[in-house]
This record gives sequence, C-alpha cells and structure tokens, in this order.
Amino acid sequence: MNPYTIYIGIPVVVVLALITFGFRKKFKDGRKVANTEDIEKTKYFRRRLLEYRIFSVTVIVSLVLALSIVMCILARPFRSKQNITEIHNRDIFLCLDTSGSMFEVDLEVCERLKDFVMGLQGERFGITIFNCQTVTLVPLTTDYEYIIEVLDQIEEACRIAIDVLENGSYYDSEEYAQYQYIIDGTITYDYESGSSLIGDGLASTVFQFPGVKDDDSRTRVILLATDNELWGEPFVQLDEAAAICKKYGVKVFAAAPEYVVDYDGYKAAVESTGGKLFTLASKTMAKDIIKEVEKTETSVIYKSEVQITEFPEKLVGGVTIALLIYFAASRRIKL
Repeated sequence: MNPYTIYIGIPVVVVLALITFGFRKKFKDGRKVANTEDIEKTKYFRRRLLEYRIFSVTVIVSLVLALSIVMCILARPFRSKQNITEIHNRDIFLCLDTSGSMFEVDLEVCERLKDFVMGLQGERFGITIFNCQTVTLVPLTTDYEYIIEVLDQIEEACRIAIDVLENGSYYDSEEYAQYQYIIDGTITYDYESGSSLIGDGLASTVFQFPGVKDDDSRTRVILLATDNELWGEPFVQLDEAAAICKKYGVKVFAAAPEYVVDYDGYKAAVESTGGKLFTLASKTMAKDIIKEVEKTETSVIYKSEVQITEFPEKLVGGVTIALLIYFAASRRIKL
C-alpha cells in the first residue's frame, strides 16, 4: 500500500550501514601490542579471530535485515481477491389473509414454503398479513433463516387456532400469545371495520416493493392466500388491486380453500396479473404454486467485490528473529 517506503527506506538503511560499519575506526579503544606474530600463528588465536569476524558480519547483516523488514512492514503488504457473487433479482412477498376461515390454507402454504425459501439464491423475500388492516411481518430481505423462524411462528399460531375451532379447546396464556402473533395489528375490534379486506391487503403489499413505480428491472411476485370472503367496505376492491399489480408488473399466485366466494371473479382478477389461482381441491396446491413462482423470469446479477487482506504476521516474525540474532551475536563479540 505504501511502496515508496521500500523504494526509499531500504536503500537508506543500506547506505547508513555502510557508513556506520565501513568507516569505523579500526582501533577505537585499548593499546597496540608489538611482536604479536607468534600469537597470531596459534590455533586458538586464529579460531577466535574467525569467530569474531563471523559474528561481526552476523551483527551487521541481522541489523540491516531487521531494519529492511521494518520498512516492508511500514509499506503494508497486502493481497487482493476478487469475489463474484451471483444474485437473482426477484422479489417475492407472501401475503396471508389471517381471518378465521384461512388458517388451514395459511398452514399448508407456510409448511411448503420453507424448503423453497432455503433454496433461494439472492432473491428477496417478505411477509405481510392482513384482515381489516395490513401488517408487514418481514420486509424484503435475504435473511432466509429469519424468514423460516417467522414461518414457524405463523404455523404454530395456525395450529393453535385450528385446534380451538375444530376441537373446542381453550387457549392457555402461552398459546394465546402465540395465536396473537398473526392477529395483532390486523384487526381493530371495530364491528364496522370489516374482515378479509383483500383488495386493501393486496394493494398494500404491492407498495412494499422498493422502487415498484420506477424500477422494472426486478421480477416481482406476490403469493396471496385468501378465500375471497370479503366482509365490509375496503378502500381498494380486488379488481382494482389486481389492476395495480398489472400496472407495475407484479404477478399474483393465489392459494385458497376448496370453497371460494365468487370463484370466477377471483380467478379472473388473479389471472389478469399473469398469475394463477390454486385451491385445496388439489392436494398439491402449495407445490403447484411454488413451481409457478420458479418459472417466473429472473435475471442474474453478478456482484463483484474486491477483498483486501494485509498479512504483516510473517514479517513481524522475521523482524523478531533478526533482532534476536543481532543481540545474541553482539553479546558474543563482547565476550
């Protein structure tokens, strides 16, 4: 990252080493001794002189090496790696009607969707629920593990509700809290607010897609689960909500129980978006919906990221070893 530290620093270290060790005084301390020829011929003297010269060179080399490695550390060596991630540009929203007549359908859809969600590769997935009001449980995300957790909670709430409706059992405090997970925020306890306001739920979900009005580069799909049993006066009728979906290129695939109020009208509204309607009359309803979603067009975006990793560890180890050698050799010369 800082290459000039090497280009300038190492030559400076070498020059300073030459100046310091190349031009030092030969006799700095002590006194000269005459008539040493006989001593210089002894094996002991020659061995000690050779040892002195070897350790002197070692001191110089180890110090220069240590300082040079320090320059390399200051230069901050790094390696770069290009990572290419494959991202599918498809957005999917699960839109569930949580009125009392829909628990069985909601349960099957959630059970089947978990494997589908875990098989996604970069697609964003979200969950909304509605009755007389719409609540966003999960905004669009690629956190598939969290989506699975939410689907599990919806499943448990549906099982508790079905048990109460079919067997006449009662909630305990814990079960009531679990059941409320798909109720809170979707009802107002106002008799005039109505129930299963499908058009409102669908239209609200459409506008949960980021950039739905001005970005048509992504495939957008809504998985709608409702029996079309409208009670009350919604702000948006189903056919109007379907027209909004069509306008912004959002396909709707619908799941419903065997009995559907105004089946033909519901089917026509769904198919006007380019989607299909499936009911529990087919034992493979959820699987069929997933297959249709998988058929929807999706392009692949390749996201490129450069990962930079610094690796000073080996250089620090090198400096440590060089300095240890320097101090050991210096001490040996003094001895």
